[in-house]
Amino acid sequence: MPAAGQAASHGVPALPVPLLSSRRRDWHGIAIELHHFRGVDAWVTIREHVVGVHLSGSVNLLQARGRRSLIKHVRAGDVTITPFGEPKRFQHAGENVVLILKVTPAFVQEVAGDEYALDPARFELRENFGVRDPELVKIGKQLLAGLELEGPASRLQIDSLAIELAVHMLRRHCTTATTELRTASSLPPRKLKRVLEYIDGNLRDDMTLPDLAKLVAISPGHFAHMFRQTTGLPPHQFVLERRIERAKGLLRDTDLPITEIAQQVGCASHSHLSAMFHRDTGLTPSEYRKQA
Repeated sequence: MPAAGQAASHGVPALPVPLLSSRRRDWHGIAIELHHFRGVDAWVTIREHVVGVHLSGSVNLLQARGRRSLIKHVRAGDVTITPFGEPKRFQHAGENVVLILKVTPAFVQEVAGDEYALDPARFELRENFGVRDPELVKIGKQLLAGLELEGPASRLQIDSLAIELAVHMLRRHCTTATTELRTASSLPPRKLKRVLEYIDGNLRDDMTLPDLAKLVAISPGHFAHMFRQTTGLPPHQFVLERRIERAKGLLRDTDLPITEIAQQVGCASHSHLSAMFHRDTGLTPSEYRKQA
């Protein structure tokens, strides 16, 4: 089910305002919204490719687009995919929670060209209604968790997940059969060294996947696969571990205030560092400093 937008001129209102939205975060190529619907009847303008991840609730959902109309029982874990184009109607009388992922056609075309050499004019995404796709649900939930992140530490993770989402949609929900991604060869030692030096020198700054890929002159998506092949970790996870290790060293070896340490490792606040640090170590920064 797509996100709230301007209603089409059918005399039916648009969807309600979402509970959460990434619109103010200025993510590249993607936006997400979280909705809690208590009955819905809306025509929605589809300006992007829209993925609805049904998180909870069980409803008989009607979808109508053009001359086509379908009713299907959807439940938690089901996914609805709507390629951009003509308006679509959504209607049900029940209650459910839906995560909506909106991906720009330009971003999907960019990934398709970089990773599959697909001509944007010769492929399109399939419309799917209430299918099961655990991997897509997983990516959606990770993007939702990204709304909780603040500061520079969040950008790289969202960049990586957005590309992962686009690649998955091209593999699983595209009208054109896609072969596997290019062989994910390892980064040469010289190029890996350049990337690692950049990461270690910029942990406090806003680091993006395109920034890292530009260092070695390859596309962001292909860089992400090569980096993982070389280090065993996706770029955002690798950078997270570097930030945690830097924070540990500063907590152990200096008397810097935790707020200052947070800034030095790319966190927007003491609380953001605490949440990130606790997820990784099971300790708060203060508890780690006492034990170090």
